[in-house]
Amino acid sequence: MITRRREHIWLLMPTIAALFLISILTLRDYSLAGGKQVHVFNNFKNYAYLLTNREFYHSLWVTLKFAALCVSIELVLGLVLAILFSSKHYRLGGAGIAIMLPMAIAPAVIGLVFRWFYSAEVGFIPYFLHSIGLTSPSWNSNGTAALFSLVIADVWEWTPYVFLIATAGLKSIQDELYEAADIDGAGGWKKIWYVTMPMLRPTIIVIVLLRAIPALKEFDKIYIITDGGPGTATEAASAFIFKQFLWFNNLGTATAAAFILLIIIITASQVMFGYLRRHEDW
Repeated sequence: MITRRREHIWLLMPTIAALFLISILTLRDYSLAGGKQVHVFNNFKNYAYLLTNREFYHSLWVTLKFAALCVSIELVLGLVLAILFSSKHYRLGGAGIAIMLPMAIAPAVIGLVFRWFYSAEVGFIPYFLHSIGLTSPSWNSNGTAALFSLVIADVWEWTPYVFLIATAGLKSIQDELYEAADIDGAGGWKKIWYVTMPMLRPTIIVIVLLRAIPALKEFDKIYIITDGGPGTATEAASAFIFKQFLWFNNLGTATAAAFILLIIIITASQVMFGYLRRHEDW
């Protein structure tokens, strides 16, 4: 046990060293503005600036809303599809390729495609809604609509991933449990609620973990579809960091913001891992 623990520590050393160097950078004023390099220690002024910056808190709130919506919708849709296609009455066949296709497309390409979809002039979505007598939301000027435009794109891209993991989880459930439920006279919905869902809890936690981490640091689609707009309505933490780094040349502030986001992600991951460890007997 001690030997394995030492091996784990040595494997973590490159990551620990990188984080240590990054943490030093967060304590400096580092800027290339005006063609002059400024690189001096300022102690914790970068953190003090961020912790009193309403725009930074707003970006964290947008990040949490975006991640919560994406993970929740993808989890529900992925589980529904997995349960549906695990039934004897449905088989994937060629539909499996269509379901998995979004995972093979680069996020930047998905962002460009959906930006075109939402276009008021030539977009498919406004045209479709108008053709059925509905008014298209103002994707570019309404903050709520802009946020959901990002969520829709992310759900389309990553629901197949959730479906794939959920399907693997369903395959691990023993048939004897369903046979026992049949003997007890349980119907389809009761078997899903009392057998399938309890047995899928570890899989669900893994899905939430694997999807929450990328969602919390999503940048590509946000930058391409809305660029954080309208105003700062969809400016997630990643977009805030991007602006601090490239727009305002504040590398120290950008690094400190990225470090805070990293701490949030690690904390959330540890909470979910701890929950999973406490219920290893599922």
